[in-house]
Amino acid sequence: MSQQAHIAVDLGAESGRVILGTIESGRLSIREVHRFRHLPIPTPGGLCWDLTGLWRNILDGLREAAAQAKSRSLTPVSVGVDTWGVDWALLGPGDTLLGLPRCYRDPAFSTGFESVTARVKPRNIYDATGIQLMPINSLYQVATRYEREAGLFEVAKHLLFMPDVFHWLLSGRACVERTIASTSQMVDVRTGDWNRALLDKLGLPTSALSTPTDPGTAVGTITDAVAAATDLPGDLKVVLPPTHDTASAVASVPAQAGTDWCYLSSGTWSLLGAELAEPCITDAAADANFTNELGVNGTVRFLKNIAGLWLVQEVRRHLARQGKDLDYAELTEQAAGAEPFRTLLPVNDPVFAQPGHAIDRIQIYAQQSGQPVPDSVGQLVRCCLESLALEYRQTLEVMERVLNRSFSVLHVVGGGGKNGLLNRMTAHATGRTVVVGPEEATAMGNLLTQAMGVGAVENLDAIRNIVAASVDLQTVEPDPSKRDEWSTAATRYAQLPPSEPFHAEPSE
Repeated sequence: MSQQAHIAVDLGAESGRVILGTIESGRLSIREVHRFRHLPIPTPGGLCWDLTGLWRNILDGLREAAAQAKSRSLTPVSVGVDTWGVDWALLGPGDTLLGLPRCYRDPAFSTGFESVTARVKPRNIYDATGIQLMPINSLYQVATRYEREAGLFEVAKHLLFMPDVFHWLLSGRACVERTIASTSQMVDVRTGDWNRALLDKLGLPTSALSTPTDPGTAVGTITDAVAAATDLPGDLKVVLPPTHDTASAVASVPAQAGTDWCYLSSGTWSLLGAELAEPCITDAAADANFTNELGVNGTVRFLKNIAGLWLVQEVRRHLARQGKDLDYAELTEQAAGAEPFRTLLPVNDPVFAQPGHAIDRIQIYAQQSGQPVPDSVGQLVRCCLESLALEYRQTLEVMERVLNRSFSVLHVVGGGGKNGLLNRMTAHATGRTVVVGPEEATAMGNLLTQAMGVGAVENLDAIRNIVAASVDLQTVEPDPSKRDEWSTAATRYAQLPPSEPFHAEPSE
C-alpha cells in the first residue's frame, strides 16, 4: 500500500506555493513543488486580485504535485487552501463570479470605515464581534461595495472569502470556513456565526452569508475538470484547513500543552498573541484593540496585528529602484553593523502602511521627530528591525495586563524567523525566551489539519507534537547585560510622536 500524501496551497499577499506533505513515524515531511509571484492589479473599478492568474498557477502546482507523488509512489488523499484574510468575492446565479475580488489595500475602503463607525460606535462594533478595528476588515469593504454596487448583492448567492473561492473552484461546493470568516468583523466570535443583528443595524445584506464550516471538514472531492487538468485522482478530498494563514500557522506552534507560551507569526505582517479557550472581549481588550479570531478545535486566537517586515520589504524595493538590488541576508548583515538605537519608528503609524517611497517616509519622520536621519542601508534597516522588536515588547506587555497572565516563552513561527538578528533583538527587547520555528508554519498547519480531517491525526495537541518532532527548533535567550539599554529604548519608543502627513517628492 502506498503512502498517503496531502497537498497544501498556501497563498500569501505577494506569493503562492503548492506543497506536498507526508506523515511517517510521527514526523511531517514537506516538499515545495511550485512557487509563484502575484500582486494586486489596478483596474478602473479598484485594486483587484488576478483571480484567473492565481487559479492557473494553482492548477500548475497541483499538476506538479501529482507528478511528484506518482514518482515517489505516494497517494494524494486531500488538498486544502489557506490565504491572507478579509478579502472576498460574490458568487451569483449559475456559479458565476460577480467581478474580481478587491485587495484590502484599496484606499477606497477607508470611506466604508468612516461610514460604518459614524452609524455604530466603534466600541459597539468591537463588543459585537470581538475583532480589532481596522479599515481593511471585510465589514468596511462590504459597506463600501454595497453603497456603490448594491445590485451585485441583490443577485449574489454566496459571499466567499479568498480560500473559499478556491475550494469552490476545486470542488464545485460553495462554503465559508470559520477561521477566515472570523477575520471579517462580521462574525460574533462567541458563537462562531454571523452577527446578523449588527449587519441589519448597518443596513447591509445578509442573504449571501452561509453558516461557517469548521476547519478539518471534508467538503467534497475535486471536480472532474480539475482531475483531468492536474492528473490527480478523482476521489481526492477537498478538506478545509484553517484557511486564514495565521490560523494555520498558530495551529502548528510546537508548544507543550499547559505551559505559559505565546506566539508571534512573523512575516509581512506580524501577529502577536495567545491561544485562549474563550474570547476576551473586555474594556481592557477593547482599549488595547486586540482581536479575537477563531482557530482549530474551538480555540480563540487573541492577538494584535503589527506591521511586521513590510517596512523592510518596502525599503528593499525602494533600494532596488535606485539600482541597489540587495537580498534580505545582505540587508540584515548591514543592519547588524549599524549603530544601535540611533533612530526609532512607530511601525504601526499609517504613514508606513502605504506602498512606495519607504526611504523618504523614514527619513522625513526622523526629521519630524528630531532624530538622526538614517541614510545608509544599515541604518535604514536597523531602525526598522529595532522598532519592530520594541513594538513586540510593548504589545506583549499590554497583552499580559489585559489577560492578567504572564508568558515566559515566545514562539516565533513563519518566514520572519529566518531573520536571526530580529530574533535576537526580540529576545533582548521582551526579556523572554524566544523559540524559533517552524519557518513553514502555515503550510504545516494546513497539511496537518487536512490529515486530522481524514482521520490520520487525532487533534490539535497531536498536530503540535508532530511539528515539534519534525523541525529543528532554535532557542534564543535574552542577554541580561542588554536589559537596561532595551528598557531605555522602550521608553523612547513609547514616547514617539505620530507622523505628520507625507508629502515627499517622488524619488522612486
